[in-house]
Amino acid sequence: MKPPLQSKYGPRRNDDPPPAKRPRADCTGTSSNGSAPPPSKRARSDCTGNSSIHSLPVDLLREILLHLDSRSDLVRAACTCREWREAVVSSPPFRRQFFKRNPAPLLSFFFDPSSPDVPAIPTFAPARWNDPVLVAALLRSDFLLTNLQRCPLAVEPSWFVLDARGGYLLLINYDEGSRGLLALLNPLAQPHQRFSDVDKIRIFDDDDNPVRRILRAGVIMDDEQPERFAIFCLASQGAFRLRAAIFSSAGADGMDGGWNLSSWLHKTPQPGRPGRSLACGPMAWILLILEDICIGETHGGTTSIAYTNGLSIALMVRLEDGQEAGTWAPVSQFDLANELFDMLEQFPDGGLELVTMRSSILYYTTLQMFHPSQNPCWIASLCLETGQVDWLFARAYDAFFQPYHHLVWPSFHEATTKG
Repeated sequence: MKPPLQSKYGPRRNDDPPPAKRPRADCTGTSSNGSAPPPSKRARSDCTGNSSIHSLPVDLLREILLHLDSRSDLVRAACTCREWREAVVSSPPFRRQFFKRNPAPLLSFFFDPSSPDVPAIPTFAPARWNDPVLVAALLRSDFLLTNLQRCPLAVEPSWFVLDARGGYLLLINYDEGSRGLLALLNPLAQPHQRFSDVDKIRIFDDDDNPVRRILRAGVIMDDEQPERFAIFCLASQGAFRLRAAIFSSAGADGMDGGWNLSSWLHKTPQPGRPGRSLACGPMAWILLILEDICIGETHGGTTSIAYTNGLSIALMVRLEDGQEAGTWAPVSQFDLANELFDMLEQFPDGGLELVTMRSSILYYTTLQMFHPSQNPCWIASLCLETGQVDWLFARAYDAFFQPYHHLVWPSFHEATTKG
């Protein structure tokens, strides 16, 4: 005798009807018994469809990327996918707009030796110890400038910083063995270095006149092409001769541009303006001697002059339009009295001293150079667009210094790769 059939509801009897079969839907969407088909499950969205990040319009994507906080964030975003990288590298106007809104970050300062009589190199001082960008840069950089110590010279020199831009340091030494050796270093990219002997360049052509000086020198950089640069020097020999020397890293043929020297300008004293005019043939310039000023550029590239007015800092710009085009006019003034008193609990003696300007950021000190050692000197920065004051650190102010900014723009983002 066979056992009764089992079901999930218990034993099945022989007189029970067989279970009904599930109606099968045909290709017309109706079931075999004429009833409506069961509701279908919700279709799963395809992550590679139109809702993907790859499908964002380029203009909308660039508008979103403009709101990133730093250049490092833009680099990371460009590494997300090929479409995002193409959106960044294929539009120079977008990059220029982003660079204006996000200046290169401040990493450190380089302080000159306090005396040229003692062999030394500039001192490295980090801007913020807890900055992750700075910590990452320190791990693989040469901020101690060891390349200067490898340079063979007759006498151990004292090196001084002339300028710091785009990650490069322009330095010069003054020693008896080599009367002016220029060095261009990139602490973040150690192979990028260049040494130029002032005597071989022949900036100074009168060997019988020992009175020679590099009055001003600097680096001209392009944010998007940091490997291309120019060096300019303003030199004087004797009491009445000036000339300019310019080095270009790339000429019109793509090769090293080399050094180009201008003709000498002869300074001629004028009646009533002793030492304030410069004449050369039919052209003449008026030189104004101003104290406590700093010349630089704002984010928009406008040349501006910052100057102190007691415990305030004022800003002037050169007018380009209208009847007063070509003249300088004050546009803003920042009263720092409350900021100074809250930080120092007193007003600084002797007022403020302006140091340098980098992309609308003005660096200044609360004491004059060579101040008494018992009084700490604060180094601070002022944003000339927002008026924000940033107190950096306090130390002895016994030598000139230069702020060091880094572009943080890798070379593989400079050109697109098709295919």
